[in-house]
Amino acid sequence: MRVKKYIVDSMSDALEQIRSELGKDAIILNTKPVKTGGFLGMFRKKQIEVIAAIDPNSEKQRPRRVDAARTMPSPSLVPAVSPPIEVVPVSTVDSGKKDSGAVDFSSILQQKAVQENIAPVPEVNVQVLTKEIGDMRTMLWKLMMTDEKASAMPPVFMTIRQRLQKQEVEDDIIVSLFERVMKHLSPEELGQETKVWAEVSKQLTAWMDESQSAQGPLSQQATFVSFVGPTGVGKTTTLAKLAAASVLQHKRKVGMITSDTYRIAAVEQLKTYANILNVPLKVIYAAEELPQTIERLTGCDLIFMDTAGRNYRNKEYVEEVNNLLVAHQPIETFLVVSLTAKYEDIQAVAESFRHVPIQKVIFTKVDETRSYGAIVNLVLKRKLSLSYFANGQNVPDDIEQATSERVVSLVLGDREHE
Repeated sequence: MRVKKYIVDSMSDALEQIRSELGKDAIILNTKPVKTGGFLGMFRKKQIEVIAAIDPNSEKQRPRRVDAARTMPSPSLVPAVSPPIEVVPVSTVDSGKKDSGAVDFSSILQQKAVQENIAPVPEVNVQVLTKEIGDMRTMLWKLMMTDEKASAMPPVFMTIRQRLQKQEVEDDIIVSLFERVMKHLSPEELGQETKVWAEVSKQLTAWMDESQSAQGPLSQQATFVSFVGPTGVGKTTTLAKLAAASVLQHKRKVGMITSDTYRIAAVEQLKTYANILNVPLKVIYAAEELPQTIERLTGCDLIFMDTAGRNYRNKEYVEEVNNLLVAHQPIETFLVVSLTAKYEDIQAVAESFRHVPIQKVIFTKVDETRSYGAIVNLVLKRKLSLSYFANGQNVPDDIEQATSERVVSLVLGDREHE
């Protein structure tokens, strides 16, 4: 039996080719829709796969259904009896036919292999094959991401990639983001610039939301809040902004604690804010003093604690912060980092405080930079939740709630297509 596969645009094209190459006595074993061509799954064309066959020794007239027991070799040569194979003469096929309901083509090849005494076609593990194809696609995407001359990539993806890389979003995040977009758009939509930009925004926003477990501002149920981070990021000013908002807007009774006795100016700065807000301020010099100090502030329903800003690479400092927080577990702990710092440094800060129970992150000096990719990287890789953006020195005004939508708008820009 001579078997041949055709990939065509329509059944009429298939019939013409089959009659020309196999003759009018050929039979169609199976048909199914397939997608061909394209780039990494995009812009693929819908076509039809047709499996046809011809037996040189067959009679000119064939029945529509032939029992497999009459066409297969003797039982001694075949390990198991296959179900009937539906065959359709080419001369009777309607070009509008979609599926003949035939047996899988692989079973026919296995039977033919037994007949001709050749090695059988090995079975394919679909799950393993799918995973390998997925791994290959990811690898190809990564190669494309690092190749500045990747002209094969659709222009809109090139533009978005350049924008995200300029914003210092890490390449593996861009690759995963593009994969998400490809799964949610049709090949036709992937060729539409507006559609792709909108879907990138939608998928990045959703991804960031999924990665956050405690998204939002300071909880109104919080009674004890601490702030940690390196020196010079604006922890004390940020604390004052939130304390002022709690007093003036939410009418809460606030108390303040500082352990930052390494800088006299820090204590004086917080004392100034405490006097303006007319709230008590306590200074502690050791972790052992914290429980007693909190007892002295029992009249307050919300306590803010400032920690010393020192070199985050100093293990003794990090251990000191750990001991302080263990002494009396805060309800919420905010990591405060400056967006003007390099992402490598921000990542190192987050890593140094990995044993501290941090729920949320505050980004300061947002107004002093035009690069916001570090926010995306930190949220998606460290699973920290967004809380606030601090964008100035004015207390309590220069602070805003951070959201995924806001971050994505900053990262992608106002369709600047840079």
